Amino acid sequence: MRIPAAFVASATLLAAGPALSQEVSDSVKQTCRSVSSQTARTIVYALRANIDPATQVRRVPDSWLEGVQAHMLLAASRAPHLSEEELAALGYSYCVSRRPADR
Repeated sequence: MRIPAAFVASATLLAAGPALSQEVSDSVKQTCRSVSSQTARTIVYALRANIDPATQVRRVPDSWLEGVQAHMLLAASRAPHLSEEELAALGYSYCVSRRPADR
């Protein structure tokens, strides 16, 4: 019985597991922490003041980080009870997981 080459290749990739994932650089961690913390602070302030958070968040000129802010705004609109820390943690994890391959 012959084993298809595609099956062998996919089994090899699965066996490699986490070794294929890219390590997160310190600069990415710092950028994600900074953007998520500032955005969370702004969103929570706006919600407490009964202001639309989307009008208060200062947009960053990077599509990757804009996506993080949009994700955080959506999360806050669906779960307004989230604390600043919870929102920042959510934004940080999303930011790190969606970072561009070149970072």
